[in-house]
Amino acid sequence: MKKYSLNKIPMILASLGLFAGIQAEDTTLDKIPADCSSLCADKPNFDCSKDFEILGAAVYEQVRVQGGEPAFISYDRNQTLFPVNGFGVQQPEFGSWGFKLGAAYNGWSDDWRTGVKYFYFQAISDSLVQNAYGSVFIPSVYANQFIDNNTELTATGFANLQLGNKTTINDIKFFLGRPTLITGRVSVETYSTVEVTILSRRQIQFYTNDVIAGFTPIATTAQRYSTTIGGYFQNYQKYTWWGVGPGVGARANYMLGKGVSVYADGSGSLKYGMISTRTSTLSSPKLDPAGNEALILSNLYQFSPGLDFELGFSWSYSFDEDQTRVKFNIAYESGFYFFSMRTPVPDINTRAENGAGLGLQGLVLEAAIEF
Repeated sequence: MKKYSLNKIPMILASLGLFAGIQAEDTTLDKIPADCSSLCADKPNFDCSKDFEILGAAVYEQVRVQGGEPAFISYDRNQTLFPVNGFGVQQPEFGSWGFKLGAAYNGWSDDWRTGVKYFYFQAISDSLVQNAYGSVFIPSVYANQFIDNNTELTATGFANLQLGNKTTINDIKFFLGRPTLITGRVSVETYSTVEVTILSRRQIQFYTNDVIAGFTPIATTAQRYSTTIGGYFQNYQKYTWWGVGPGVGARANYMLGKGVSVYADGSGSLKYGMISTRTSTLSSPKLDPAGNEALILSNLYQFSPGLDFELGFSWSYSFDEDQTRVKFNIAYESGFYFFSMRTPVPDINTRAENGAGLGLQGLVLEAAIEF
């Protein structure tokens, strides 16, 4: 009986070895190799030896601003003391392309990760605003009405309005972070940043063909800003903002399988810098009273919060014996720069608005390589 039992020992050991081999080949997402710490960098197959990452992205986004309404549409041409049944005209904004570049290093002790990201975006939008028959454009409070007709009590209404703007954003982020959670499906990385932002925007409003019924000039009742005689009323604004400050953020990744994952990346910052604003209103009529120009400059140092959020899908593929990984992302991004649109108001007691902001939203197409 004992001899029979001893003969079974090799079979039992072989069975255990086969079972162990099957377990070793189990690479489901719910298992993490034992030789990788719970806080290692999120790399292919949880391998912590890949040190460098380079990324590039194309972005297609649209700008939205606050504090820069050029005019209101009124449906009563004979009433220019205030808009009647009117609504505000917003700045035209068209989608435009930009790009992102970045590099990171993951070879520090305790899996710390450092890097830099650069974002550039420029948008140019020009549009002729259409209005219904019988309505009229009345310039907003951001245009100097006194330059038009030497009084603030009556505004001139216009039949035509041409708008244009240009926005340029340069944003640099230096970041330092490390993973705070790694499971089979989920990875979370928190990071801190030092950010530099340089933002510029110009806006121009071009009013023509004034409505005679809504205007009582000093010397004449003839049309002064007719395009047939070269007359126009123009308002121009230029904003420049630069700021430097710290920020914090977090990135979470949920693995779906076959290299596909869902990720979210959100960050906030608080920068200190200067907002410089210039407003110029020009009256160029071809009839009396003669035209004039008024210029206002405003410089203000301030804190400016900023928010940025990105949500999308990621696909990655490892090759070169798992020593290299390529990654492609497609995501929706939204960001906002608070208190960057401090538009001067050219009243008799001229002031600058407390401030509004400039926002971005759009599509991100990103590619990265790790090695």
